[in-house]
Amino acid sequence: MKNLENKDKKNIEPILEVQELKKYFSLQKGFLGKVTGYVRAVNDVTFSVYPGETLGLVGESGCGKTTVAKVILRALDATGGNVFLKTVKGKRVDMAILEKKELKSVRRDIQMIFQDPYSSLNPRMPVMELIAEPLRAYGWNQKQCEKRVEELLSLVGLDPRYTRRYPHAFSGGQRQRISIARALALNPSLVVADEPVSALDVSVQAQILNLLEDMQKKMNLTYIFITHDLSVVRYICNRVVVMYAGKLAEVAQTEALFNKPRHPYTSALLSAVPDIDPHRKWLEETVSGEVVDLSKEIRGCPFAPRCKYVIQRCRDIPPLLENKVDNKEHPHFAACHRSNEIDLKGVSQTHPLG
Repeated sequence: MKNLENKDKKNIEPILEVQELKKYFSLQKGFLGKVTGYVRAVNDVTFSVYPGETLGLVGESGCGKTTVAKVILRALDATGGNVFLKTVKGKRVDMAILEKKELKSVRRDIQMIFQDPYSSLNPRMPVMELIAEPLRAYGWNQKQCEKRVEELLSLVGLDPRYTRRYPHAFSGGQRQRISIARALALNPSLVVADEPVSALDVSVQAQILNLLEDMQKKMNLTYIFITHDLSVVRYICNRVVVMYAGKLAEVAQTEALFNKPRHPYTSALLSAVPDIDPHRKWLEETVSGEVVDLSKEIRGCPFAPRCKYVIQRCRDIPPLLENKVDNKEHPHFAACHRSNEIDLKGVSQTHPLG
């Protein structure tokens, strides 16, 4: 799934461009709901996704990665910024400002796979109705829906005869296959997968990841893969976007990020994965302390209060997301003042992630 890493993207137009995206949630107080402040859940996030690639969006809980996904799909309205999507028909639209009446024609090009297959499927609807629901929304008749649902079930490795069964009759892995079939029903070009394997047994996770890889090849899909599991990221993603406290900390090719991280937070994420070697030290780069209060204005680097490499400059001046390597074809962006001064540890080839 990583073949795209070696392609020259200079002449490839992104399928998705997120530019200076912001999402603030208001804090209200009192009976009249007076606004007393804002939580800056997503603040100036910029990245691109190219056709055929899998972009990993990682970070700890509360960093804003799922909020980014919801704003991209317009499940939430953006506070500011742009989300340019290239549709199947080649039209470039801004999802952030698109009128609601125009969203329906665009949403068929971008779909989402949810984290929990137990809560994302309506228990009162049989498989036929669950998968056919988006098809009917776009005018498919009953005969067309039945044929398409049977095709999709076969595609995701389920028996087409299961169309009359209800979700309770399936295992977690089978339910997620149904969710994937529903997401792919309208032949989208971009799929946002929000922790699609985290709620599944470890034995089933690899099967679902392999299925997603097969679907990508067969249907020419592009993925935004949201996860906290770094072993999954290394297996499935071409590039990785690391978020912290609503901002971008690092953006790089997967192998470059794992071999030589340029941000202390990324190094801490890698270090937090246990090593099977009892003689190897781990948790060396993990951090203590609390995440900054996103309802207050952050003066310098948001990671500064928890970073062991912090200097006064980090506390006073917000770092810019800049390319830290002399490579324009495969840049390595990091928002850290000291990334070229400190030697951060990556993941060795003997590590489980390697």
